[in-house]
Amino acid sequence: MTAAGVLRAEWTKFATIRSTTVLSVAIVAISTMFGWLFGTASANQSAASVQDRLDFDPMTSATRGLFIVQLLVAGLGALVASSEYGSGTIRASAAAVGRRRLLTVKAGMTVLAALPVSVAAVWLMVLTCMATLSARGAPAVWFGDAALVRVLTLGPLVLTLLALFGLALGFLMRATAAAVNVSTAFLLIPIFAGSSPGWLRELLGVYWPNVAAFAAASGRADAGLSPWVGFGILVGFTAVMLGVAFVRFEARDL
Repeated sequence: MTAAGVLRAEWTKFATIRSTTVLSVAIVAISTMFGWLFGTASANQSAASVQDRLDFDPMTSATRGLFIVQLLVAGLGALVASSEYGSGTIRASAAAVGRRRLLTVKAGMTVLAALPVSVAAVWLMVLTCMATLSARGAPAVWFGDAALVRVLTLGPLVLTLLALFGLALGFLMRATAAAVNVSTAFLLIPIFAGSSPGWLRELLGVYWPNVAAFAAASGRADAGLSPWVGFGILVGFTAVMLGVAFVRFEARDL
């Protein structure tokens, strides 16, 4: 079977699994809802005083929902791998196309599935928030703003990389619940940065892969890393995770 044929087969599997389709739609819908909710809440806060209006950063409000959406996108990647373990078809798939090709094609399938979902999620979240802020008389930014363009460009790429991280965990854990739980714990660990000792605070608050990448996408002045370094940390981390998953998938019984 050609690579294109294997990819079509994987797409058919993805499209016919109800959980992946529902989750993809849910990611876009929830992202839009977050844009409206945080836009509404922030518009009310920005009107509290003149100083609040001067200090108001619309991009912070527009991207706040990514903290939750990243968990869903990582779960989507995990499902691409773990669903076959749950259904018991992983042996047949590996026998039909070979282990190496199967993992490679599933990684490509994850990108094809996660990237458009991520683009829709980020764009709808950010633009819905900006429209809500503008409608309520709060400061908003549009396409002439460099920070907005950066988030709309890099944000979907960050989410897609996190989907690949979820895929790697799906192969390593071989169960949806385990992969989702581990990815969620890993991505939420940075919330403890503020209460951690100095070296650990810096690790969690600056160098942790998803934190560094989202800081790069937002272009925060206090990120502590250049955008390319921050984004590169997540790229390198994802590559290592996929490499480990590849080695384990090749070496152990299915």
